[in-house]
This record gives sequence, structure tokens and C-alpha cells, in this order.
Amino acid sequence: MEQLELENSGLRLNARAQDGRIHLKLADAGGDGLVWSDEPYLYRLTQATEDGTITYERVRDLTIKTEDHAVVARGTLGGLELEHRFHLPPDRVYMEEQLSLRHTGSEPIRLLDLEFGFQQRVADELGRVAEDRQSDRFVAVPFRIRPSDPPGHVNDFSLSELLTRGGREQRVDAEVQMRQVPSRHHLSEGWAWTHGEKTLGIFKISQETLEWSALTPMVCEDAVRLRFGGGCLTGGEPAVLTRLAPGQQVVLGVTRYAPVTGDYRSAYAAFRAMLDENGCRFPTDYRPPVHWNELYDNLDFGVQSSGTPVDSRNTTRHRLYTRAAMELEAAKAGEYHCEALYLDPGWDTVFGSFLWNEGALGPRRRFIEAMRERFGLAVSLHCPLATWTTMSGWTGGCGYRDNASAWSRAAWRMDREGQIVEGSLCLGAHQYLDEAERRLLDSCADGVVFLMFDGNSWNGGCWNPDHGHPVPYLKADHIAANMDLCRRIHARFPDVHIEMHDMLISGQRPRVTPIYYGYGTPGGYDCNWGFELMWNPIEDLRSGRAQALYYYNLGCNIPVYLHIDLRDDNEHCTVLWWFASTCRHLGIGGTHPDPMIVERQKLAMARYRRLDRFYKRGEFVGVNEEIHVHVLPEEQSCVVNIFNLNDAPRRIEGGIEVSELGLDPDRWYTRSDRQVTLSGGRLNVNAQLPPWGHQLVEITPA
Repeated sequence: MEQLELENSGLRLNARAQDGRIHLKLADAGGDGLVWSDEPYLYRLTQATEDGTITYERVRDLTIKTEDHAVVARGTLGGLELEHRFHLPPDRVYMEEQLSLRHTGSEPIRLLDLEFGFQQRVADELGRVAEDRQSDRFVAVPFRIRPSDPPGHVNDFSLSELLTRGGREQRVDAEVQMRQVPSRHHLSEGWAWTHGEKTLGIFKISQETLEWSALTPMVCEDAVRLRFGGGCLTGGEPAVLTRLAPGQQVVLGVTRYAPVTGDYRSAYAAFRAMLDENGCRFPTDYRPPVHWNELYDNLDFGVQSSGTPVDSRNTTRHRLYTRAAMELEAAKAGEYHCEALYLDPGWDTVFGSFLWNEGALGPRRRFIEAMRERFGLAVSLHCPLATWTTMSGWTGGCGYRDNASAWSRAAWRMDREGQIVEGSLCLGAHQYLDEAERRLLDSCADGVVFLMFDGNSWNGGCWNPDHGHPVPYLKADHIAANMDLCRRIHARFPDVHIEMHDMLISGQRPRVTPIYYGYGTPGGYDCNWGFELMWNPIEDLRSGRAQALYYYNLGCNIPVYLHIDLRDDNEHCTVLWWFASTCRHLGIGGTHPDPMIVERQKLAMARYRRLDRFYKRGEFVGVNEEIHVHVLPEEQSCVVNIFNLNDAPRRIEGGIEVSELGLDPDRWYTRSDRQVTLSGGRLNVNAQLPPWGHQLVEITPA
């Protein structure tokens, strides 16, 4: 049997084919050659048949050869032509794999399951972890802490914990309720597998198919093995595999294996670099307007959130959501040094209509011009899309009983029995998309600078053959419809910022789509939503949920947008500075009841605006959860945000090599506070802070 070997400066891959299987050995290059896998590569494919199901685990007519610095396997798996590439670019330190399947038969194929990946024996048949593996750790990338995690939970597992804890899959039902169901797989955008001083990043990226990086414990007769990399079907995704037509080819996403020295933080940097390479990074001229959200101080919202019956809100809104009220909010926006007034529900005739409420605000263009001339503000809009507009339980929930009346009945959903779902809009219907495009373009033409695509989630699908979408309308089709509307707007107004909520579950803290999905593609959206950490930000900070934003920034340069309620901030403006430090696009709102804190917040915002280029376009460097550095290498300058995330006074300490910040270690620098020092080529923090305190230090060339 011929054995192939490829190597670059990061990894070495040995491969041989035998009895329909590929035997692969993946190891670090050079030195000790730490082995990550030396077992047969797993292929498992299950198809639906007339008589039940059939599973295939061996590749027929399997061949392997080297081509262009890649080991390429070809053969047939379950009647599908397979081509599998393991590419080790000679000038890089990583390996990438990608699998493509082609249906060459004459009848459609429906896959019930697909699983492929490297395997490694990690425990004996009783689950006892080998002694040399007991210190191994697995950290989710980029959410070591997810915003949906319970307080104290960290996605940082020992091998024993990984093998004994069940995984979870996110599911969304027709009422857009998110559920977590048990799974064999531990799913994340990426994983950091640390063994001693070495870490292997295992990252998935795909802009065409909805995929995750999965770690899957496999209990076998002789051992427990860990399957990693490769791919798998989870929750019916990638959906394209469930409806393969004759002649169709599916190219699945790329898995990158990135060996790094150090712990999970080095893997986070490698994941962020991979996203950067694929265009998933803020533009060099990123300058989103700082928002003032009128919602928190709006009397109309205050009445709605106080338990007022839905039937009375229609009258309430007409009395309270007025131009005079918005002008009061615009004045506040100026006092807080904001750049745009963000209009939440009420600017539209009915919730989600995208039609300007001229009766309350006057003509749209005149209103926008007045905001610019009188207050120096742009205007931004909250845009609830079809799902939220007419979702059961929400019709009327923002003051109007029949939101669907603003749209054509031709855009209503149809169930699988062919019955129209009364008043339920289909986001993928061309009748909805065409009219939504027209209405939103009208707003942009009059000067609106920002659109939030909210309530755009999956609601169970549609079987209406007149909508112009595939039938049945699957999650992948729904995501494509979201992106289509975004691209239509950007085709005419490329400079209008569009925030895209998770396209499968809106508003709630968990994500069901990968953080990068759709970003960086032609005409795509401009920023992600900040996981709904807007309503009680001080509690989100205390509970640890808001630390998800810290880890997000460690592993991702896609901007996050969030508007936060300042009414529960403290005298140190810790809430304001935490979210300013972790959200490249910042929005604020709400007047604190303590006038002293109000004045401190205004001063803090003046300082933020003077420095906002660091937060919008600077490189984010996390020394630890409590020390954030924002660097502009071209200016050889940075700002350091120091937090005490504790109920007791504490000394916050940490440091980093100046060269790691992109600064010249041989230069002299000035600092605005002595709690940060620069000496011996290191930036060191030594700050005594009060409970839940904050300190900002500016570093500039001498």
C-alpha cells in the first residue's frame, strides 16, 4: 500500500488507503511531532430508502494521490461521487480540508445523516482517560462564555468533562421559540484543543452551507474515540444534503486545523485571522454613527412595558409617540455627544410596515433635514421584518392589532396542507421582498443612514408555490431571503449601515447561525446584533453574560452593534465603558435618575467621541477579561480600558509585550494615568479600583 506524506511548517499528514478507508496520521511538524490523530478517517452516510434506511461507512473505488500540496481522496460513498482534499499550503502553518459530493444517479437522494472526520482514541472502553491526556482541554471559539450560559458556566472542558457531558443543538419552532435538545455533538464555530504548551485550532467556515465545528465522543467496543473536524448533519443542516437532485454537486465548508503555541487565546487569534482572510473584518474606514435610542425614555414605551392592555395601546401610541417627543430625545442625543437619533417602533404607521408615520412626525424628508440642521443628527430606523411583524403573540404587541394589513395577502404563508396561514407573512415571498425593498429604499433616499433588520427569524417554513421561493421553504432559503433584502438595499445605497439579527432566532441571546454567516459577502450586512444585552446591562455584566462580548472580540473582527440602557449604570460609568469597549457600533439611551451620574456619563461620552476611532477601527487586544487594549498601529497609540468586575475593591494587574500590540518597543510614550506603565518592552497595568469600577488610560507617542 502506497503511503503519502505532506508537510508544511505547522503540520504533517501521512495517508494510505486500505479496504475503503483512509488511514490518516495528523501530527505537528518538526520537534516532538505531537500526534492529534492516527486512526482511520471516519465516513458515515445514511440515506432514506423505500424500505427504511441504509448506512455506508466505506468508500468504494477509493484512491488517494497528492495534487498541488494536497492529499486528495476520490471514490463513491452511498452512490455519491466523493472528492476530499486535505491541503497543506507550503507557506502557511495550517491544513484545510474540504469535501464535495456529486449525485450521479437518476433519482433524488435524501440524506438522513452524514458524519465525517478525524478520530483519536482518548479513553479506554470504560471511559478512563489516558494519563497523558488528562490535562487536555477543549475551549469553544469564540464563545468561551456564551451570552445564553447560566452564571458561572464556562465552555472550557477537560477531556473527561467533554466525554461525559452531553452536547446541545439549538432548534427553533414555528413560534420562533428556541429550544436546546440533546446531541451527540458539541458544536461551535471552532474549538481550541490544548495539550501541554500546544493547541490545535479546529475551525469551520462556510458561507454557502450552515455548518459547525463538531467534537463528537464515540463509544466503541474497545475504546472511546473523539471525532473532530470534518463535518456532520445537525438539525437538518446543511439542508442542501436533504434534497440532492440528479447531477447536483455540493461543496461543503472548509475546516481549518491551525496548530499554535500557547493556550486557547492563541487559537482565538488564529480564528480571527482566518475570518479576516475571508473578508469577515470591519472595513478600514469603519465609521458607524453613535446612536441615541429614544426607546428607554419614551413615554409610549414606558406605558407599553407597564402592563397596559394591548387594546389600549393604539390610542396611547398616537398620543405619546410625537414629533415633540422625538425632538426632546434629539436634544438629549446632542447632550450625550451622539451622532444619530435611532427611532424604535412608532416611526412606522403600524409595527413593521416600513411606512413613515407622517401623522405623528410630519413628512419624512423634512423630519430628517430638521434633525440634521437643528441637532446635527442623522436618523436611523428599527425595521422589524416579516416574521416578527405577524408572528402569533406579537400581532398588536406593539400597539396595533393587525400588522399584516400593511402588506399584500399574496405574501401570506401557506402550510404543508395548502392552507393559507391567516395574517402570517412569509419573508421569502417575492410579494413581500419587492414591496419591502421599495419602502426601505424610499427611506434611504430621504436620508436614513442605518437600518436594523430585527424579527427576521425562522417561523416554520412556507409551502406557497406562488412566492417564488423553493417549496418547501427551508431554513437555508429563509437565510437567503434575508440576505437578498440586504443586498437589494446596498445595491442602491452601499453606505447605509445594515445590522442583521440572527436570521434564525431573533433578539434572544443564543445564536443559531454562525457569527460570520453572510458577513463579508457582496452586498452583505454591516454588523451583528449584540445578543440582546440591552435591557439590563449592569445585571448582564454582573452575571457574566456580557463577558461573551469580550470573547467575541478576541476571536472576531465583525462589528457588533448594541444600544444599551444607561439608567442602571453606576458612578464610574462602567456599563457605558464596557459596552463601548466591546461594541464597535455603540448606541445608548435612557436618562439616569441620579443627576451626578448623568453628568459623568455626558463627560464620558465626550471623551469616548474624542477617542472613538480606537473603538471603531482599532485592533482589540484582550490582556484578560478586565483589561482591554484598543490599538491604532498607524498612530502608534492605544487606549486601555481597565475594569473591576467584582463587588469588592481590587488591584487589577496584567501585562503584554508592546510588540504584540503593534507598537514600537523602542519608542517613548506618554500616558494619561500612572496605573499603566511601559518599560522593558512591556505594557503593564497595576490599578486599584473600587467595586465595579473603571479606569481609562491613553497611550500616545512622546
